[in-house]
Amino acid sequence: MNMNNSIHKNSIAIIISSIVIGLTIIICTFTLSNAFVEVKGLGKTISVTGAAFKPITSDYAVWEGTISTTYDNLDIAYSKIEGDLKKLESLLAKEGFRSEDYSISSIQLRKNLNHNRVFRDYTLSQIIKIELDDVPRITQLAREASTLLEQGVEIKSANPKYLFTGLDKLKLEMIKAATENAKLRVDQLANATNCKVGVPISARVGIFQIRPLHSTEVSNRGMNDVTSIEKEIVSTVHVNFLIED
Repeated sequence: MNMNNSIHKNSIAIIISSIVIGLTIIICTFTLSNAFVEVKGLGKTISVTGAAFKPITSDYAVWEGTISTTYDNLDIAYSKIEGDLKKLESLLAKEGFRSEDYSISSIQLRKNLNHNRVFRDYTLSQIIKIELDDVPRITQLAREASTLLEQGVEIKSANPKYLFTGLDKLKLEMIKAATENAKLRVDQLANATNCKVGVPISARVGIFQIRPLHSTEVSNRGMNDVTSIEKEIVSTVHVNFLIED
């Protein structure tokens, strides 16, 4: 073997090994999935997909409510929606929300026509939106908003959107855990097949999935579930290892 080639090969092995050590230095307490293992290149490389999972709880919520009214008299319609808004603001105050906690859109006006294209009436609507790091209180508000119907307020209360804001802080930990899992799986394969696994020659981080807890759904474009308070982050890392003779 040419001396220069040998030095070059050893240098590459040292660099790649250092990268893997750096990725796997922290031992994370994640539940690890079974990784998909595939042998490629006539037995010269092994491609392993490692995965890691972590349950999370949403720490931010968004709620929107729309009040509306329909009358053929515009003055009456404006008076009605102003009164309905006051009732909604009263409910918000009762639930502990301050005026600075929410935003109110301008009144939207739509002129309605009958099937002969003749004026029928006006529909006025207004949207109230709240975005806060108080998930329980917004969840409660979404339930309580329907009580306004009993007061004659036409309101559509949207389901809250539940978000997790700490993903960026967890990404590196999740990648390390998934890389650890890949290394564990390739070692298990090596033991089972009596082959010797060499250094990793490439690695690719998969798309993060945020899905409802206990869900098995995945998407090629990634998932970002906003319907559930309790969620799960899934991270994958695809690593190619050399097989040594």
